[in-house]
Amino acid sequence: MSVLPLVIIIPLLGAFSLPIVGLLGKRIREAWALLISGATLGVTSKLLYNVWSTKETLVYTLGAKSPIGQGVNFPVRIVWEVDLLSAIMAFTIAFVAFLAVLYSIEYMKHDTGLEKYYVLILVLELGMLGIVLTGDIFNFYVFLEIMSIASYALVAFRNDTWEGIEAGIKYMFVGSLASSFILLGIALLYGQYGTLTMAYLAEKMEANFTLTGKIALAFLIGGLLFKSGAVPVHMWLADAHPAAPSSISAMLSGLVIKAGGVYVIARIAFSVFGMAVNMKTLGWVIIFFACLTLIVGNAMAVVQTDMKRLLAFSSVGQIGYILLGLGIGLAAYGTKVGEIATAGAIYHTVNHAIIKALLFMIAGVVLHELGTKDLNELSGLAKAMPKTTFAFIIGAAAIIGLPPLNGFASKWLLYESSALFNPFLGAIAIIGTAFCTAAYIRVLYTFLGRPSEKVMDAKEPGAAMLLPIFVLVAAIIIMGLFPWQISNKIMIPAASMLANIKGYVMAVMGGA
Repeated sequence: MSVLPLVIIIPLLGAFSLPIVGLLGKRIREAWALLISGATLGVTSKLLYNVWSTKETLVYTLGAKSPIGQGVNFPVRIVWEVDLLSAIMAFTIAFVAFLAVLYSIEYMKHDTGLEKYYVLILVLELGMLGIVLTGDIFNFYVFLEIMSIASYALVAFRNDTWEGIEAGIKYMFVGSLASSFILLGIALLYGQYGTLTMAYLAEKMEANFTLTGKIALAFLIGGLLFKSGAVPVHMWLADAHPAAPSSISAMLSGLVIKAGGVYVIARIAFSVFGMAVNMKTLGWVIIFFACLTLIVGNAMAVVQTDMKRLLAFSSVGQIGYILLGLGIGLAAYGTKVGEIATAGAIYHTVNHAIIKALLFMIAGVVLHELGTKDLNELSGLAKAMPKTTFAFIIGAAAIIGLPPLNGFASKWLLYESSALFNPFLGAIAIIGTAFCTAAYIRVLYTFLGRPSEKVMDAKEPGAAMLLPIFVLVAAIIIMGLFPWQISNKIMIPAASMLANIKGYVMAVMGGA
């Protein structure tokens, strides 16, 4: 039996059974949430290994024998497809979500309503996994809304503060607007082509790409740029991340804006519209927004005094790098430069998820122990919390792109491909990194300064918070020690599979 359905079934059943299991006590509830997220990590690991070892796209159709519903009178079905990009994303989501649940055990222990919190965090994981595994564009929308609704609730989870309520409402408003754009694009495609299966849509649009299809693409890309937090539609992200519990900020920044934004842009642009649209034109549109995003996001991070707000703007900047890689991958489609750029984007998606999860967990430790995230009050933190400061130094060095940490390899691929494609783009990428470096040096300078009165009595957190932090530190260091092996054996093959649009269509439609 394929493990593919289990990736969805386990968190789904886990989330809906958790309120019942929780009646047995707080510890049982926490253990159940951890068990479910751990089991999900196990099956995504198996799924990633299966796809990586065979280099084949796995397809599973639930509810019909055919991806397009042939042979049944009522073709209600769910199509799952997993190529190497999907498998990498699923594993990354499960890995960070597992650590976020572990971190939450101590971080959230003083909060109330935790049975709702753990249900929502598992539903959030479920939504993201559904997005990256589905082969049907409407099912993608359903899972996008599952992910989004869970995100809105978690951002506003601490509703005793005006900050959480305001951020949750703003996030919900912008997210709903983005979802409306996406739904309208999907409706136009269905009205024009009569199918929602991504591979079948690609076949039909290759034969007849109409004005309606172009308008649908514009709505989809516009909505997905909202979801990814790209400039100039990034305003929600800078409020949502600081207001959310830090365990959720780690997932929002590390996973949600990737799964619900940049991953789907890549899937839509390559696998659905790739055989019909002018790839170079679409690539340059994405490059334009990428350049805006990486400059504005990193520059805004420099001037922040709120630690979590600084990390949120930094996430905007890093999304710019990922979009830059995807844009060059499209504009230089079919060339070695395009493949390197796409591989760099995929690599940086994974690296940023791990690094930013670490940095937000560290911000959560500071807030949990000191009750503040104002950098003006955190001078001298290094002396009081040396383990936390060490972890921050690793995360900051990795996000800047210093060797021998994991961020170096992905940024190098992006620098190399952008400089080869257009030296001006390479210069913009370097300028963005200069702003990024300034922002994190500023934080580190604060931590290493003379201890303020606020940090005099600070102490390290408990093991349940330190353990996931140092697991992420270990992942950053280990991935940094084998950068080119990971690039050559995983990321470039993933980029190659994504660019093989005909192969994707044949894999999904082969049995139709």
